[in-house]
Amino acid sequence: MSTPLTLTYKTVGSVPVKLDVYPPTAGVEKTNRSGEISAVLWFHGGGLTMANRTNFFPKWLQTQLNDAGIAFISADYRLIPTGSVTAHQIVEDVRDAFAFVRGTSFSSALDSLASDGKLPFPKFRIDPGSVAAAGSSAGGTCAYFAAMHVQPKPAALLSMFAMGGDCLTPHHFEPKVKPFLTGRPLLDPSRSKDYIYPFSPSVASDIVSDSPMAFNPPAGPGLPPLPANPRMPLGLLYLQLGTTLDYYTGEHEPSLSKSLREANAADYPTPQARKQRLRELIPQKHHAIFPEFGVDSSWPPTLLIHGSADTAVPVVESQEIYKALQNAGVLSRIKIVEGAEHLFDLAPEAERIHAEPLGDAVGFLKRRLGRSLALSSTLEK
Repeated sequence: MSTPLTLTYKTVGSVPVKLDVYPPTAGVEKTNRSGEISAVLWFHGGGLTMANRTNFFPKWLQTQLNDAGIAFISADYRLIPTGSVTAHQIVEDVRDAFAFVRGTSFSSALDSLASDGKLPFPKFRIDPGSVAAAGSSAGGTCAYFAAMHVQPKPAALLSMFAMGGDCLTPHHFEPKVKPFLTGRPLLDPSRSKDYIYPFSPSVASDIVSDSPMAFNPPAGPGLPPLPANPRMPLGLLYLQLGTTLDYYTGEHEPSLSKSLREANAADYPTPQARKQRLRELIPQKHHAIFPEFGVDSSWPPTLLIHGSADTAVPVVESQEIYKALQNAGVLSRIKIVEGAEHLFDLAPEAERIHAEPLGDAVGFLKRRLGRSLALSSTLEK
């Protein structure tokens, strides 16, 4: 993997929020009439609670897109729960990342480094109309936010086993009393008490946008290494406790998750009536962070890829938002990878074992970005 250029795309208080730029690795053949190229803005996974722009990194996607003359940009965003951060603040970060990459701030940063002889690659410009949104797991939620809230819309959207396609599935609000993630025991909440509402003073005040994975040595022979970063278990812990949506929305008192849980236990004449009742419990002010509420005909062309055996983000999440996309008339396709678990693209030999779906992802982005560049050139005439 080539060494990226790290830039700060915004600052919150004194906290920089950064992105990494991976430039094209070969001569760029596909440009618009102004010589601008396409880019993919990628958002990382981690349950919206941990990780950074280098974690869960899709090297397979970055290298193939760079080889095709497309810039690959991996962005951080503020994490839940820190300070007053909820999904609403993450929407702001997604918007700001797109504005930075598409605007003069990005090109000015490259110009400044080039003039000082510090730009580690040939200077390039990005076509603002040819930037795609992509992400895996929680990063897929960020990609959905881009489709909902970024203007003009991204040129395309790639969703890899994304959270947020159906936030009202019981997986998000029903407590788990038995292990539910393949190979992982239930967590001890007392080990994460500072991050359980009401938070410790430090968690309640700090803003965090970069919380990389880190591990301590295993506790004994044959045991897995232990997380050294206390934020690492949080996404799974909130799912286990059935309180994910409380942290996602900030609705702790009264608990939104509890309201949904109680409503879900009632009898309904149809599944549609049940879902409608759950939807009615979501305050209108939060509809902007529920992707299934925001699908309309303006969404960009979308490819959804999800493993059928995913225990972290059930495949129904992608299936449900795919139905919404189809009903809205959005050019969209879903690829379900039989027997695949969460993060299957990062498993050993994934590029060989899952050559077809991963190849679909690369081909989809190359085609859609190629078309957006061609359209840009037509509009420039």
